[in-house]
Order: sequence, then C-alpha cells, then structure tokens
Amino acid sequence: MKKKVLILFGGKSVEHDISIITALQTMAFLPEKYEYLAVYIDRSGTWWTADNMSDKKIYTDFDKRAKKKKKVSMELGHDVLLIEKKGKYIPFCRVLSVLNCCHGHIGEDGCVQGIFESCFTPQTSCKVASSALCMDKVFLKDVLRANGIATPDYFFVKSEEIDNVEVSKKTKRIGYPVVVKPARLGSSIGVCVCKDEIELFDAIKFAFEFDDKVLVEKKVENLREFNCACLMYKGNYFSSKVSEVELKGEIYSFENKYVDRNTKTCYAKKGVERKIKALTEKVYKIVGCSGVVRVDFLYDEKEKKLFLNEINTIPGSLAFYLFKDISFKQLLECLIEESVEERKQEEKLTKTFENNALDLFEKMDFVGKK
Repeated sequence: MKKKVLILFGGKSVEHDISIITALQTMAFLPEKYEYLAVYIDRSGTWWTADNMSDKKIYTDFDKRAKKKKKVSMELGHDVLLIEKKGKYIPFCRVLSVLNCCHGHIGEDGCVQGIFESCFTPQTSCKVASSALCMDKVFLKDVLRANGIATPDYFFVKSEEIDNVEVSKKTKRIGYPVVVKPARLGSSIGVCVCKDEIELFDAIKFAFEFDDKVLVEKKVENLREFNCACLMYKGNYFSSKVSEVELKGEIYSFENKYVDRNTKTCYAKKGVERKIKALTEKVYKIVGCSGVVRVDFLYDEKEKKLFLNEINTIPGSLAFYLFKDISFKQLLECLIEESVEERKQEEKLTKTFENNALDLFEKMDFVGKK
C-alpha cells in the first residue's frame, strides 16, 4: 500500500472553523513530493474524506456539498487508514505522517495523539503527555512555577466544588483586575477581564459554559503581548521572530486574532526579544514538545516584567507567518521529516522484557479461584 500524508482537521471544538482554515492552507502549500489524504472531523466527531476536500465552500454544509464522502478510521496497532465501503471498513492507505491541524478539544489535548501513538504512526504535533499538559492552563502554570518561569499569579475553580466565599478570598489575595478563562480551551474564547466581584462571578459562570475547570489569574497591567514559535529539527531548536500584535482592547480577543484584518504586527526590542526566544526554547524542552508550537508572553511595559502566558501546541496556520527564514512549504517538509525520524527513534526503544511471571502465575493457580 502506498504511504500518504494524512491532513487531519475540524473536530468537536469551538475552534472548528479555524482548524479548517489551517488545513486548507496546509493543503495548498504541502510539497508536491507528498501525496495527501484530507480527513475532516465533523462537529459530531465523525471522521470523513471526500473528493473535493480542498474546496472551502463545502464546509458550510459538508453533508450536502462533499462529493463521494466516506467515513474513515485507523486500524489500531498499524499505520493503516481504513475507509468505509458497503458498511465495512477496508484498508485504503498507509500513513506516512499525520499533519494534525486540529485546534482545541480532542484534536489538540492528547486524545487524537493517543490514537496515532496506538497505531505507531508518525505525527507532527506534540505527543500525548505534552499535548495534555499544555492544553490545561492550570497544569502548565504549575510546571512553569516549578521551573522558576514567571507566570501571572493564579488559582482555579471546578464547577462541582465552587465556593463563592473562598473564590472571593483568593481573588482579593491576587488583587483586581483579574482575567477569567476556561482552563482547557483556546487563548481567546470565553475570556473576560473582571474589575470587581460582580464581574468575576458573571465571568466564571460564562467560562463554565465551555469547561468545568476555570482559571482566574492576575491581569498584567501596562500590557504588551508577544508571540514566538519554536520548532525542533534534526536535534536543533529553531525559534521564530518575536511578534507583537496590536491590542484593541484589554486582552487579545478572538476577533483580534482571526477576524480583524486591520490588526498590525509589530516586533519586540532586542533585549526583550532575546529573553523571549531563550524562554521559548527552554519551555519547549521542559514540556517535551514536538513539531511547531507557539508560546505567548505577557509583558508589563512599566515594570519591565515578562510573563509566560501559555503554549499553543497546534497554533493557527501552524504559525508559519512567524518564521522569516523558511517558507510554509519548507516548514511542512521539516515537520513531516522530523515526525518520521521521531517514530524511527521510538521504535528502537526496548518494548519487551523477558521474565517468568506468567509461569509463576500459572503454578500458583490463581485463575478461576474466588
């Protein structure tokens, strides 16, 4: 069977539409030497392919506009993609590498990564542990704090055990204003700035619509926000240029990020840029990232303090726009090559251990006894 690159996108996520955009860009720029199969995860979580997956118009009504659509799945234990024909799944192709373009729930949080790990299939994104860790903003902040990396002061609340009195006390300790956000969502959805207790509890209630775990953190004043991407290739770490996106409000909103075409991109001063690049590569190593990630920083211009905000393990457009020395096509080639090499190295690790545990178990005759 021929090997193909699998471009995976969509998903049961609030970032579904952004994932489609990332995938369409990836299809357009994938190097010609690779054959690919686009796999779309619809809003219910079902996996599909069709003859016209590169047509952006079909995603407004996939059921009606997709041509010759078929359900697909993976064969557990093998790097083989299955396609449904007449109610049965049959082998269709082997998978050279999975170019994961999913954002958010299921696709970015380690769930999909676990499927491909179980299929011993190369994939271009972070693996299970680092994906799950980075997706949970609270867990990530715990790791940052443990490694001496500055992040805004914070606490979290769970929907089933929220105590309003305790939340008020913790928020006063941090000090208003605070930022409230779902703990396991993208960086700009469900996020609110709160200046008092009324706004705080309204924001927590709103965030609980997206997640049952909510982060409350101290808002950085005199805010400037910077982004830096990082990629490991052939044992070397490559950080992108550091960019600052003009804020048109108190925080970087979904509209700023994806809708407002008039947003200007600026760049950090040399001193700040060097520190951001060094921290980006440091946290990439600490968390055990793979592929390309984008690290977001908050900077207090008055106090000259830099805080690491979060890590996006599958950034929008795969953060190709942050790399000035390579094209999107070259970036995709690097991701595929590195994922294949990572899989080869993984296969070299010992996965068996000779022992007589089963013989001893049989002699002890535990099976069948109650």
